[in-house]
Amino acid sequence: MICRLLVAALMLVPCCRSLAADGEDAAARFTKLATKLAASYTIQAGETSLTLRQEPVLTWTDPENGEIYGGVYLWSDRGRPGAIASIYKWYRPYTHSTHEFQSLSIDPIVGTRAGQNDWRCSKPGVQWKPVPKAPSGGRTTTQRLTQMRLIAKKFTLELIDKDGSVDQLRLLSQPLYHFDQPVGNAVQGTLFAFARGTDPEAFLLLEFRDEDGISKLHYSFARSNFLPTIARYDSAEVWRVERLDRATMKSGSEPYTKYVFQDGEQ
Repeated sequence: MICRLLVAALMLVPCCRSLAADGEDAAARFTKLATKLAASYTIQAGETSLTLRQEPVLTWTDPENGEIYGGVYLWSDRGRPGAIASIYKWYRPYTHSTHEFQSLSIDPIVGTRAGQNDWRCSKPGVQWKPVPKAPSGGRTTTQRLTQMRLIAKKFTLELIDKDGSVDQLRLLSQPLYHFDQPVGNAVQGTLFAFARGTDPEAFLLLEFRDEDGISKLHYSFARSNFLPTIARYDSAEVWRVERLDRATMKSGSEPYTKYVFQDGEQ
């Protein structure tokens, strides 16, 4: 009996390897497609044309709910984040795909793509505030990055689902993006994500800003979903967004907007 079980187990190994390889191939194919789709958009913040980072800052899946692959792409102004998009596609149990955008700029945003309605938003996508009781920035890039990592851990986020249940979002251990070349009054900055699994539901931006020769830390949040989300810092509420209705989030006139494509469309 033991020998038979061993033989059966050995026979399954190539099959398991094949399934794993198929999953890896599908993820790689999707990332190639998503990168091409991200490059098809032109995004402008105010008078500035934002630059797309060619590689995704995050790739994600959601195996608990089905076969879905996602990639997160960033547009910046000289390295400073200006807009972000999560591009994802379902393969099971659904077959549609979504291009989900969020402004990270205080300036009006215009996003264009051939054959598609423009994303035109005059509202600020972020609202910067000083981090309460945060220390002044360290002398080096490494010291300031360490400070931002520690501060990020003091924020907590809750997402209120459709059924009223509350999910505690998880801060991803690694920042999605970091810049250390001064832009305007920003000396250095980092982008973090709060997620369910690896699927980002909100973004935290931290920047050290030069104020009279002193680097002071500021923060802002940006949503990556249509559901109510609440952020706290040291248990005090510091940010809240309400649920967006379908018409609003698809209007292309808000800081957060999404385009949904049926199977075969992109």
